Amino acid sequence: MKLKRLSFTFFNFAIGFMTFAIVIILVTLSSQKVSTQLFKSHLRFLENQRFHAYINEIKTTSILLDNLQYHLSYTCDKYDITELEKISYYSPQIASIQLTTNSGKKCSDHRDISSLYLSPLKRIILDPQITLIENRKNNQSIIKYNKKLIDGSVIVDIVQQPTNPLLANLPQNSWLQMIEGNQTTLFTGDPKSAISKIFSNKNISSDIQNIIEPILTMSLNNKTWLKYYSTPTVINTYRAQIQPYLLLLLALFTSAFIFLCYRRYHSASIIKFLVENAIKQNHLIPYYQAIVDANKQQICGYEVLIRWETKKGKVIFPDEFIPQCEANGVITPLTFQLINTVAKDIRKLEMLDQGKPLPYYFSINLSASVIQDPKLVEITRNALQHYKVKAHNLAFELTERAPIKDIELASHVCQKLNDMGIQIKLDDVGNGYCDFLALQKLQATTIKIDKIFIDELDCNNKNSIVSSLVAFADKAEVEVVAEGVETTEQAECLLTMGIHYHQGFLYSKPQPFTNILKIYQSKNVI
Repeated sequence: MKLKRLSFTFFNFAIGFMTFAIVIILVTLSSQKVSTQLFKSHLRFLENQRFHAYINEIKTTSILLDNLQYHLSYTCDKYDITELEKISYYSPQIASIQLTTNSGKKCSDHRDISSLYLSPLKRIILDPQITLIENRKNNQSIIKYNKKLIDGSVIVDIVQQPTNPLLANLPQNSWLQMIEGNQTTLFTGDPKSAISKIFSNKNISSDIQNIIEPILTMSLNNKTWLKYYSTPTVINTYRAQIQPYLLLLLALFTSAFIFLCYRRYHSASIIKFLVENAIKQNHLIPYYQAIVDANKQQICGYEVLIRWETKKGKVIFPDEFIPQCEANGVITPLTFQLINTVAKDIRKLEMLDQGKPLPYYFSINLSASVIQDPKLVEITRNALQHYKVKAHNLAFELTERAPIKDIELASHVCQKLNDMGIQIKLDDVGNGYCDFLALQKLQATTIKIDKIFIDELDCNNKNSIVSSLVAFADKAEVEVVAEGVETTEQAECLLTMGIHYHQGFLYSKPQPFTNILKIYQSKNVI
């Protein structure tokens, strides 16, 4: 059975993202500046789309003209005119096309759009092939594409792209587009606007007076610029248009935020209930993994690793429920029960040898919250007295999944445990929250090197983390246990480095107490 629960990392990310999104939406709804920036970004995005659409139309036209040039006689006869009409009719991006032969003859598809050109003609040359011409109606600049053929050239008027949808429904006189280049300015705006007077007429409305700097500036090439000017009316209209969508997003993100919070709370409640029920029914079973003195090839202790055995016989590993137990506050009663269970198991082993104390210890993992609980001392003392177990048979390993919030309180608890004769060990040193200050404060007698460092062990590297930890342990006069030893090469390397206490699959896998009992009965434990 695997408990389904949102991971802490994902939950934090999701809640952070939702909160950020909600704040952004609220600020956009209330702030004129943010709405203006959003309008600029939206306008730039749509203008980039229109620009690339024009480029694609020109590329498509160029390919068609490459093919057309081999079908023309360059005499402007009926055949040439028919070819021009065909390509114009079947190519939606071509508004009109005109052929000029090298001999000076001209012909076209009879679609004359010159009446749309403003007189006198105003143009901006983007490059030798593309020219912008001002439209008489001021509703959009006309794009002309010029291409050299085998025996002449053609000029194509490209069909205009639809008006930017962001500007289509705006009030009159509220926006203006300018294309500047080659000392020429082409205007696009409302046909009824006095465009040429917008920047010079001092008697115009207050809205128009606010048009000072362009709201958007885009470079078409190094010498030509596209600029948009707008009045506050544009932003107000835009805010009114996007408000329903923002409110919808706000409702969705808020609902998702509430759902995630509820799911986390509900999930935490279920896990807490299941763990508490498992404690009552004794489904949380200790497994024991041997800690070996590799020099003597003898067991010197065991680490107690808890497993959750369900009614159906499935085993849940601690990584799947211990973090949730720590987060939900049930790690303390779980640990207290485990202390009593281990003391009981120790006594069972001792009774096999007429009650003599065992020559090795059993090390129980403690979370940061448990080591800061004064009740730990009382629970431990009572368990030792009840089962008549010696204190040296019990040890505690402080895990590093969470930081110790009150190091002084933890130090006080550890002092009392030490006074009883119980050793404190630091687990997974170098891969968590415990530091060397904690080693001193908690009066630890042993440090355990995490498996990740053993996996990357290199005997030829004298500056490795493991070597540094060994050097520190020598100065601090504490023992070192290497976890996760799985190969003889690792074991030999550790011995050369002075680490002779090993734990890992090379020696033993975690086993239930029944297996330990059988081994002890057969006298193969020592």
